[in-house]
Amino acid sequence: MLVQLKEETKLFHSSVEKVLIAELKEIATKDAYGELLLKLYNFYESIESKLHNEITEMIVPDIKSRKHVHHLKHDLYSIDYEIKGIHNNFASKITNLSYALGVLYVIEGSTLGGKIIANLLKRQLNLDDCSEVSYFNSYGEATDEMWNNFKQYIATSEEFIDKDEMVLGAKETFEALRIWLLQN
Repeated sequence: MLVQLKEETKLFHSSVEKVLIAELKEIATKDAYGELLLKLYNFYESIESKLHNEITEMIVPDIKSRKHVHHLKHDLYSIDYEIKGIHNNFASKITNLSYALGVLYVIEGSTLGGKIIANLLKRQLNLDDCSEVSYFNSYGEATDEMWNNFKQYIATSEEFIDKDEMVLGAKETFEALRIWLLQN
C-alpha cells in the first residue's frame, strides 16, 4: 500500500516541493525565515489537532509523539517573529481515519527532507545550532526510525484502511499546502 501511495502522490509531492524549495532559496534573513515558519504554522496548526482526534494509538501507537506545531511555535519565538493566526479550513476535510493517515503520511514524510532543510537554513542564516530550526529537525537523530515505524504501522493496519481514501488525503494535503504557500 505504501508503494502505491508513494507512486500515486509523486506528482503532487513534486509540485509542492518545487514551491517550497524556491521559497527556501530566497530566505536570506530571519524575517524571511519567520514568514515561511508562519505560513507552515498557520497551515498545520488546526490540521494537527484534528489528526490527533482521528488517529488512535491502536493504529499509530506513538501518535502522541507525532506533533510538530509546537516546534514551529518555538522557532517563531526563537527568532522573535510575531505569530499572527490565519485559519486554515483544510482541517475540516479530515473526517475519517484513512484520510487522516494520508495527511499524516505527508507530514511524517516531510521530516525526512527536514534534516536537509535545517542544515541549509543554518548555513543561509548563519545559525550556530539547531534551536531555531527545531521544526525541520523535529525528531533529530530519530527521524529515520520514526519514519520506519510509521510505515510499519500502516503496513500492519491495512485491513482498517481504505487505500483510496488515504491516497486522496495525501494528494489533497500536498495540493492544499502548495496553494497555501503560494497564496499566503
